[in-house]
Amino acid sequence: MIILISQILERFNYKKIVLLGFALPMILAGCSSRNQRDSHAVATLETAQKDIAMNSEMRYKVEQGIVLEQVRNIYSVIRSDYMIHGGVFDSDLFDKSYCSKAWNKLLLQVRCKEERTNTLFYEINPWSMTRFSGMIVNFDEFEVTDLVIEPEKKASVSFTVYEDDAYTPARIDLVYENGRWVIDNFYNLKYMLDVRNCMRQFLAHDIV
Repeated sequence: MIILISQILERFNYKKIVLLGFALPMILAGCSSRNQRDSHAVATLETAQKDIAMNSEMRYKVEQGIVLEQVRNIYSVIRSDYMIHGGVFDSDLFDKSYCSKAWNKLLLQVRCKEERTNTLFYEINPWSMTRFSGMIVNFDEFEVTDLVIEPEKKASVSFTVYEDDAYTPARIDLVYENGRWVIDNFYNLKYMLDVRNCMRQFLAHDIV
C-alpha cells in the first residue's frame, strides 16, 4: 500500500514537472513578447517626440526667415523713400501700410490731441529714429531677438540706424495680422525710448 502511494506521488510530481517544463518556455516567451512590444512602443514614442521637436524647430526657422524678410523689405522701402525725397517722408503713410491696427488706433488718438490742443508729440520719428527731418539714414544688422508662434504670433527684431558718422541701436515689436507681420512698437535703444509708452504718456498728460 505504501509503495503504491509512493508511486502515485512520484507519477504526480513527474506530471507536474513535465507540465512545468512545457509551461515555462511559454511563460518566458510571453514575457519576452510583452517586453518587445513595450520596447517598440517606447521607441515609437521617442521617434514621434523627435519628429515633433524637429518639426517645431523647422517651423521656428521658417517663421524667423519670414519675419526677417518682411522687416528688411519694409526698411528697404523706407530707405528708398528717404533717398528720393531727401530725408523728407510721409510717416503716416508708412504707419498705415506697415503697422498694426492697435498702433494706428493709438497714433490717431495722438494726432487728434495734437490738433485739439495745438501741441506736438515730439519724441522721435520712430521710422528714422531721429529728432530731425531731412536726415538721410540707412538700416542694417537686422536680427530676430524674440519669436513666439503659439498661441499667437509675436516677434522682436533689433537693428542699427546709421546717419552720417553716428548710429543708433533700435528695436521693433511685431504682431501677425491678416496673414502678415506688422510693426506694433518702436524702441530707440540709444535714448531708451519706448515710443508706444511715450504716446500713452502724451495722451495722459493734461495740457493747459
